Amino acid sequence: ALPNSEEYVRIPGERMKQQAGRYVLQFTNELREADYFDSARLFAYDHPADQDIYADERYAAPPFPSPSVHTVCGKRFPVSAVDHHGHNVLPQLRHHDGTYAGDFRRHGVMGVAETHTLTLDLGKTGSHISKLFLTGWVLWTDSNGARALSTNFDFTVVPPRLEVKDESGRWVTVMEDFGLPSGTDRTLVADLTGKFLSPDRQVRIVTNLCVYWDQIFYSADPVGGNSCAEPRPIELPLLSADLHYRGFSTPIHDPLYRRPDSFDYHRRLAVAPWNPHAGLYTRYGEVQELLSEADDRLAVLSVGDELTAEFDARNLPPLPRGWKRDFILHAQGWAKAGDPNTGTGRAVGPLPFRAMRDYPYEETKARPHAAEYETYFGTYQTRRAQTLIPPLAPFRSSPPASPPAAAAGGN
Repeated sequence: ALPNSEEYVRIPGERMKQQAGRYVLQFTNELREADYFDSARLFAYDHPADQDIYADERYAAPPFPSPSVHTVCGKRFPVSAVDHHGHNVLPQLRHHDGTYAGDFRRHGVMGVAETHTLTLDLGKTGSHISKLFLTGWVLWTDSNGARALSTNFDFTVVPPRLEVKDESGRWVTVMEDFGLPSGTDRTLVADLTGKFLSPDRQVRIVTNLCVYWDQIFYSADPVGGNSCAEPRPIELPLLSADLHYRGFSTPIHDPLYRRPDSFDYHRRLAVAPWNPHAGLYTRYGEVQELLSEADDRLAVLSVGDELTAEFDARNLPPLPRGWKRDFILHAQGWAKAGDPNTGTGRAVGPLPFRAMRDYPYEETKARPHAAEYETYFGTYQTRRAQTLIPPLAPFRSSPPASPPAAAAGGN
């Protein structure tokens, strides 16, 4: 599959506190995967308090949309929201509060459900409805589920599609696949410009994936008026980046899978939940030059690792009265799960790179081993994976001795 290495992550300003003129971000590897960081850049967006800034945090099929930032001048909510059971779910969708709309029957394969719909009435408006903002999370299938689905020819995955009504009142698909939230409580943006086929302002979302929506609203440009002014991003220089072992945060898990998993950073597990992929990882210590730009020189994190990145906030201008500041993290990199059916899922390598067309890639399509890359690899990729969970039985270098013969004779 063609991997997408670039994304924006929105960080609300109230979650960011300066520490001696710096903003500090902690990246932890809590899951059974290897993480590959190519670059990390932090941008501040100053804007009036009655506006909001959102990134398009979308997981989508190729061709991948370019990362983008959107300004909202006043959120507008649907006048009604009805699921495929006919239930009113508008109360669940008005606030970003962890109360999700998603009453559908799940199938035996994780991440897949019955085909279900969500119908939104955006109401009558004297404005041009421009963008739909949808915040939620996805109960993803894993490589085992993907393999099961690939061999079931009687079942078809239906990515979220968007439908509107035409002049005859018939539902028509106008977006075959508008994407999924790329992580926990992420927001994706669907451009509705030119999508309506009649005066009706209802939209319907259809899918059989386990997508749970927390908040949905739309933006509208006044007819004949001006849209929101886009704030100017201010990049905060990366001052330092330190890679070290930390351990694992305590997971908070909903056994019914109605809410996404989260992790309590302030409570660490006493024992590791899994072992790392085999191979070489980035040595511990300063890795700032690896994160400063996207150049295929990666900071590779094993399970239980933490990367502390500090960004310089000393040159940020003071906020005008009535303004606020939000942040966008521009990250480039990859992650590889350790599931049994993941390609090369037991090993760190081969290391990904930006120009690859698929993964795992054939050796004939691998990156050229330039001298600069060889120097990077020999300098940084020197930490061998350490076993965190001992085997159930001691390792034997030779076959075990034969069991003693049974005693002769009877009772």
